[in-house]
Amino acid sequence: MPSRIWPVLLTVSLFLSTLAGAAEPSTKETLAAEPAQDLTAEPSAKATSHLHQVQVQGVSTMARERKTLAQIFKAQALFQKHHKLAPQASLNYRVYARKYPDDLLRADLGLVGAQGRTPVTLDEEQRFVADPAWRLLDQDSEVRSKLADGRVTWRADIRTPGWPDGERRLGDLRLQCRVAFSSGLARTDAGWIGTLSKLFSADDEQCNKPDWSPSNFADQPIFSVTLVHGDRRLRLNQRNLHGLFDESGEDYDWGFLLRDRMFRVPLGDLTWPDDTRVLLETMASTAPSVNLGLQESKHRLAELARALRPGVSSEADIRALAGNLKFKLLRFENGMQIWRFWKAGAAPTRAGLTEMAALAGSAGLADLASAKGIEDAAKAKAAVIEMAAKAAKASPMSAERGTELVLLLNADGVLQKFAFTERLNASIEP
Repeated sequence: MPSRIWPVLLTVSLFLSTLAGAAEPSTKETLAAEPAQDLTAEPSAKATSHLHQVQVQGVSTMARERKTLAQIFKAQALFQKHHKLAPQASLNYRVYARKYPDDLLRADLGLVGAQGRTPVTLDEEQRFVADPAWRLLDQDSEVRSKLADGRVTWRADIRTPGWPDGERRLGDLRLQCRVAFSSGLARTDAGWIGTLSKLFSADDEQCNKPDWSPSNFADQPIFSVTLVHGDRRLRLNQRNLHGLFDESGEDYDWGFLLRDRMFRVPLGDLTWPDDTRVLLETMASTAPSVNLGLQESKHRLAELARALRPGVSSEADIRALAGNLKFKLLRFENGMQIWRFWKAGAAPTRAGLTEMAALAGSAGLADLASAKGIEDAAKAKAAVIEMAAKAAKASPMSAERGTELVLLLNADGVLQKFAFTERLNASIEP
């Protein structure tokens, strides 16, 4: 091979090593960024989020607020291609204020091209549908606001009719991911990083990972996310909410106003069928959180949880009760705080993984078999066990094992609610 080729290969190799930056950072990649934090010390800059810090002016290198008709209709094509994930759902396009709540009132969305500017009307949920007549226009025409780039952001909004408020259907979210992130509708990088990412990565690769997903936005600020299918129930680890362990959150769609609504789910874990319920517990909910195993547990975090008094315990009270326990803190601009205590558990046992495969049920096994082209039921079950083992070993998502205590403090520093979860024997909860 000519010597002049080596510099080119080295450059491409370096480019490929940065492709993770073209997508949102995975929890796995940022796992080492979690610093030990003492209750008696002030939270580190990395552990505390300061929202609304920067007002972007001019055109950013990552265009968020303008989308071409080509991207919009590519999203529609992907929706049709993967429609079996949510056969009863419809496709809407949703615009979110990214930094300032009032920006949507000033966005003045319009279709701009050689034909001039045509207003685009949003419904009460800040959504619109694509006009079929747009297909006859120049596909480089853009739907955009009049705000500086970086002030609003986009997503596909796909929902099966009749689903209760406060819940999402997992198949809807799977389809939503493919439509938004493979079309360029959701945030994507411009420049050479984005170009190389498209050349060397499958369109929906990041939507197929069993231990991670791109970000989703709830309709309200959320405290917890729980997957439910039949008798199987799993409260997702707090790592998957609010970008708690993601670095450089300000670079991403959720880095400011949307941080308290952001969550991730294990989209590629096919042991959870498409009709799995995704329960979103809001911060404003007055109903007590489900604390499985709290009264029976002898863990130090359970002792702390049993001593807490929502509506009464102050920040000082909690610090005194916790002693030298360490935690991770996230403070929102409105003064609300998330405190996350975590103690890792032992590695999963084979029996626990087999139990997990059994609880996946026939529907979960059927989904997995269909996706993997597996016809034999025993092989499908073995594949579930293999997937669970891999996730339990490497994933900070659904299979993370250990004991977790999450506190929500209000702007006055008083405990509003808490959630205790202990996962010891399998990546399931009873």
